[in-house]
Amino acid sequence: MKPVIWTALTLILAALPLGAQAGPRAKRIAQALQLTDAQKVSLQALRQKHRPDLLRRREVVQQAQRALRTALQDAAIPEAQLRPLFDKAAGARFDLLLARRALQRETQALLTPEQRLKAAELRGLARGQLRERVRGLRRGPTN
Repeated sequence: MKPVIWTALTLILAALPLGAQAGPRAKRIAQALQLTDAQKVSLQALRQKHRPDLLRRREVVQQAQRALRTALQDAAIPEAQLRPLFDKAAGARFDLLLARRALQRETQALLTPEQRLKAAELRGLARGQLRERVRGLRRGPTN
């Protein structure tokens, strides 16, 4: 399973329900999974619980990646100084992945077996659509 697709679906599920703020995609997923009101409330609580940590971790990743990119652009910086910057960026990214994984597990625990199957089906469809978009980008404009 592609981490990007899984993470996107998990975050969309975790963003439910936001009432008027919920986007059409999130509403379609909630409807397709036939989420109960209790599930929607629980998913909202999960989102609120994890949001500050995910935002903080994402910022740490971005800062570490910026520092690494900046250092890589300076030819005078020796490789020995680049390795710790890379390790910090990789570690921050891994920490973010683990935090997202925790959210995924908690989200999945709220779904019924049938909803989990339906979510897997939706992920498969999304994966196929993503592949098609990537193919289209690789081919370039069709003029």
